[in-house]
Amino acid sequence: MYQNVNNFTSAVRLCLKALLFLFTATFLQTAAFAQHTVSGTVFDDLNGNGQLDAGEEGVEGVMVSNGREITVTDRNGNYQLDTEDNSYIFVIKPRGWATPVGEHNIPQFYTLISSEGAGADNFRGLNPGMPEDLNSVNFPLSPQEEPDDFRVLVFGDTQPRNLEELNYLMNDTVQEVIGFDAAFGTTLGDLVFDDLDLFEPLNELIGNIGLPWRHIIGNHDIDFSADNNWDARGAYFRNYGPSYYAFSWGSAHFIAVDNIRWIVKEDERYYRLGYGEQQMEFITNYLDQIGEDELVFFLSHIPLVESTAWEDDAERVQFYELLSRYPNAVTFSAHTHRHYHRYITAEDGWPGGESEYHHSISMGTVNGSWWAGYPDAYGIPHSLMRDGTPIGYGLLDINGKDWKLTYKVSRRLADFQMHIHAENEVPVDRLRNTEVYANVFNALPGAKVEFRIGKSGEWKVMEVATERDPLYMAMHDRELALGGDAPFRQSGMGNPDPKHLWKATISEDLEPGTYTIYVRAEDEWANFEGRRMIRITE
Repeated sequence: MYQNVNNFTSAVRLCLKALLFLFTATFLQTAAFAQHTVSGTVFDDLNGNGQLDAGEEGVEGVMVSNGREITVTDRNGNYQLDTEDNSYIFVIKPRGWATPVGEHNIPQFYTLISSEGAGADNFRGLNPGMPEDLNSVNFPLSPQEEPDDFRVLVFGDTQPRNLEELNYLMNDTVQEVIGFDAAFGTTLGDLVFDDLDLFEPLNELIGNIGLPWRHIIGNHDIDFSADNNWDARGAYFRNYGPSYYAFSWGSAHFIAVDNIRWIVKEDERYYRLGYGEQQMEFITNYLDQIGEDELVFFLSHIPLVESTAWEDDAERVQFYELLSRYPNAVTFSAHTHRHYHRYITAEDGWPGGESEYHHSISMGTVNGSWWAGYPDAYGIPHSLMRDGTPIGYGLLDINGKDWKLTYKVSRRLADFQMHIHAENEVPVDRLRNTEVYANVFNALPGAKVEFRIGKSGEWKVMEVATERDPLYMAMHDRELALGGDAPFRQSGMGNPDPKHLWKATISEDLEPGTYTIYVRAEDEWANFEGRRMIRITE
């Protein structure tokens, strides 16, 4: 019996030793594979083939990153970085140089380092990828002219649910901007509406515009079946590469931001606003590389305030403290399906620093209110946004450290910058109680808005209105009255939200007749004008 016990004990010890050996070998193999030293050259690609093969010279002083640290190429264009598995190595495009663009004009500036790939159950993700030689991870650049004065084309959410909505986008906005004179374009997240298989037809469509295009990730661009942030981005990675990075163009710096934090807690799956430790370190390191007076644009999806809650409020405080050192930093986002400018101030937790506020822009979307509303003569839903802004896009004009944004309504003339609401007919005895509203789509906070009746009338100041836009409400109620199948009702687009609305009451006595109401709006960027006619009856 004792012999049997001894034999059993020996067998157990041998099994434990074998398991320990296998565990140790697996751990060492994983640990060795989880860390990589990557090196290579950033070079002037003279023959344009993307390969360092024609005696091309390296480019000195170019930043290269692993998504956390940043290094700078030496005088021969060489760099070296340590990186973890499941990451990207990418070059930060410097001024005066272009990175290649691949199919559909999507910039190619990165190399995947991943033994596992990324993905979940619902959509095809990213296959594993590893360079054949980790010591020859090279990045081609080509010289290009980049003046101080240039333009960027800015889209809010494209976000099609299906090919029908992709056709709306094509016919409403995309065909209007084909061949547009701009340095590049960007879509500020929610590229699609949960169906990640639509990335590819969307890319084909946007690629026809003819500009290098920066596709920012949004909360509807992830695979909701994933259990972590990396796998949730598998389909996005496969189409666009890293979800955050930086680049320069002309006199400005741009940081493409991934501020979607995917959270899985037991049976709950949801997203919050945030960056994560690694991205925060990257942003900090990048900003440390440039002067604090430089012009910096953050291209993101979720606005910093007035929208989705932060995952970690301490991170918000940290981010605001960092931004406060850069008075010329501006944040672009979309997500809200409204168009407005918001100055983040001390009331929002802004710490002050070099600027008393931070300029944040919620970009109106090119799908409006998710293609809600009845179609027009061309079969395209009007999709008026709940702040009264029509479907449109942004024209970001940069000149040195100066910049301004213009809002362009799709399929309308460029000078259509407001709509004015008043009754069509007003009896004389009700005239003094008649209100006039002006919704100025792109007005900055503090804009001065005035109106007059007739060319000889006196200009009078209009006051900011915090109520619902009456034009929006009239349309909203009209469509709901059509019945339960109304597209407006199906879209769930109630809850109007005014952002740039002014009103005034007509105070003069006028004879019966037909009059023109003139409205003018002025802010530090532009003067806007609009008009509407009104009939006064006996």
